[in-house]
Amino acid sequence: MVDALRTPYGRRGGALTGWHPVDLTAELLEELVAANKVGPGQVDDVVLGCTSQVGAQAGNIARRAALAAGWPETVPGATVDRHAASSAQAVHWAAQAVMSGAQALVIAGGVEVMTAVPAGAPLAQVAIGKPYGPRLLERYRAGGGLLPPGLVAEEVARQWSLSRGALDDWALLSMERAAQAQKARPPFLIPLQRRPVPPPPVLEKSPPGRGRRPPPASLIVADEAVGSLPSRAKVAALAPVYLEGGVVTAANMAAEGDGAAAVLIASVTTARALGLVPKARFLSFATAGADPSLWPMAAVPATMTALARSGLSAADIDRWYVHESSAAAVLAWAAETGAELGRVNADGGALATTSPVGAVGAGLFASAVAALAGTTNGLAVVCTAGEGGVGTTAVLARWE
Repeated sequence: MVDALRTPYGRRGGALTGWHPVDLTAELLEELVAANKVGPGQVDDVVLGCTSQVGAQAGNIARRAALAAGWPETVPGATVDRHAASSAQAVHWAAQAVMSGAQALVIAGGVEVMTAVPAGAPLAQVAIGKPYGPRLLERYRAGGGLLPPGLVAEEVARQWSLSRGALDDWALLSMERAAQAQKARPPFLIPLQRRPVPPPPVLEKSPPGRGRRPPPASLIVADEAVGSLPSRAKVAALAPVYLEGGVVTAANMAAEGDGAAAVLIASVTTARALGLVPKARFLSFATAGADPSLWPMAAVPATMTALARSGLSAADIDRWYVHESSAAAVLAWAAETGAELGRVNADGGALATTSPVGAVGAGLFASAVAALAGTTNGLAVVCTAGEGGVGTTAVLARWE
């Protein structure tokens, strides 16, 4: 792994609202090759995760982003959907293609601009059918059906006996860690120019002055949601969102967001030929399936398999980077894997930064690579899980 960068994450309807998903990804691709002095024509493939592949994100966004970046038309692209595991899976497949010798230099990552394409947008296409067919619905009917993420988080919290206080404590810790980590811009964050949002069309009979004026241009250098911290009392006062008497709130469940992340992966021979200095290497990978009604827990078998394949134990790992779809997901995962919570998401997670689901996995790789230089053993693990019950894990080692 030569380098890994990501954009700042924006709130849904926030700082990145003016960016089209294709342009946002193209900007990141340009930054990644420029930072490493790589000619775009030298890239064998672009593999990107994206969850809601409709509207502005439809039509193989990986290929369209490469073209929008002005890259040669000879550079192909492919788009992957494993929900929140999408971009992590893109990184796995890109690395495996390079390891096999089939390709030599690949960019992998992901994008999700949930302002433009909100979660659930693919489910809204009633005229062309819904993705849950009768046979799938029948299979899970007895267990209450396929639940939305918030209710899944409630079920994880119930089965692992996680209290409201424990969930809120983790959420606040994640926010505090992210605020501390972003006091100075992390090296993997590229600055973005805030793009003006065009005012909505004004009808002839509309009262004057109703058109929204675009905000002034400014530079975005940090995740928009990271900043002033809520008080413990304010977090504790939040009402449960998904279940009366439940424990999952807006504070301990990740919010939708906008963003993109990308990783440059090269063979050793290619890196040497191009004068590239790798930052990390892949030790092992794993992908696992689990019960869709508890889909965050698919990260557990993926983690255990990846550790076993690398010959390592949880105690060997310096840093864990785990997708915080909810506080319940992280705490239950840690209980099952034995990971020390002090080493998990040391720079904060999605509870603090928001969760652009198609990009979060690659974003975790960017955080992991940046952290490796300062670790004792030079070992980090990236774990994700996506709706439907698919988990991914990769074990990384510092390049030495």
